[in-house]
Amino acid sequence: MRANLEKQVKKALHDTESSVNFDFYGLKLRLRSSDSMVVEGIRREFSYFATAPDDAQVKIEVFDAPPPYDSLPDLPASIYTPRNTCYRGKEGVFIDYSGEALEIYEHETKNCRIFSTSPDRRREISYLSILSIVGQYLDSRHMHRLHALGISRNGRAILILIPKGGGKTTLALQLLQSEQVKLLSEDSPLITRRGEILPFPLRIGVRLGTELDIPAEHLQKVTQWDTDTKILVDINYFADRISPPCKPGIILLGRRSLGTRSVIEPANKLAATRAFFKDAVVGLGIFEGAEYVLQRSAWEILGKSGIFLSRLQSSLNVIGRSRVYRYTLGRDPARNRDTLLDFLRQQDL
Repeated sequence: MRANLEKQVKKALHDTESSVNFDFYGLKLRLRSSDSMVVEGIRREFSYFATAPDDAQVKIEVFDAPPPYDSLPDLPASIYTPRNTCYRGKEGVFIDYSGEALEIYEHETKNCRIFSTSPDRRREISYLSILSIVGQYLDSRHMHRLHALGISRNGRAILILIPKGGGKTTLALQLLQSEQVKLLSEDSPLITRRGEILPFPLRIGVRLGTELDIPAEHLQKVTQWDTDTKILVDINYFADRISPPCKPGIILLGRRSLGTRSVIEPANKLAATRAFFKDAVVGLGIFEGAEYVLQRSAWEILGKSGIFLSRLQSSLNVIGRSRVYRYTLGRDPARNRDTLLDFLRQQDL
């Protein structure tokens, strides 16, 4: 099987291949492909972490070619999802995306190979695979993703926990119109066992028509499986607004309202603990896309190497050093922004 697969790989790679390198807090990763548009697209999505060519610990190869099904072992399916079917064998994990694409993750080398004739599928699977690989690496180094909007002001982090679809992206773009705050991450800042908050800025995806007044050269239009056409905003557009690592400051537990009012009120740390358990310890909203490349489920991750306890300890450290409030967001995005900025000024942040 492996010999036949290697022949197809060599045939699929051309002399015109291009590559991009990243450094994710010590994890050096290289993506290469003969599809220069996929390489450039991935570079823009992770541009904050792009670096000069170097020895890579993880390599991802992306092929403009049909999935090589005839070269694969005869394995029973182990996991089914609405998007893909996963097959686990001794040599690696094989993920079939309904015949449109195939991803092969090799246990021994921890490298990925992605096959598809669809540019959209090649790019989306590449992006999600990188997130999965990087996420597991960060966990192993006790840097854990929190499903939240993270900003900072005067060296202190403001973590805004809003359920998926609750308006984190809209609020982030509104806040970035102001010079008063810096961005840690629009979706998943990192928390550590030392209680430090680290930046993890990625491209920002918005619905068509909500990209504000951002120049066209910083926007990309993509079509994804589970959404309509989206616009991706290059994080490079906000390069001078990215926050350095900072100390905890305020936790805002966000909730939506059908009204127009926007208000911030005191809350207790027990409520914050419940929210962090869901959004950091379990990680709802974080394990998306290619999570089954590396493990069977979210709970399998949590059972390995003390990750569950590390996430819990990191969460409690951040909560213990922060003030906690309830943040009600109404239908007016500008009012939501102004309410938060006024509140931060009053808090001496």
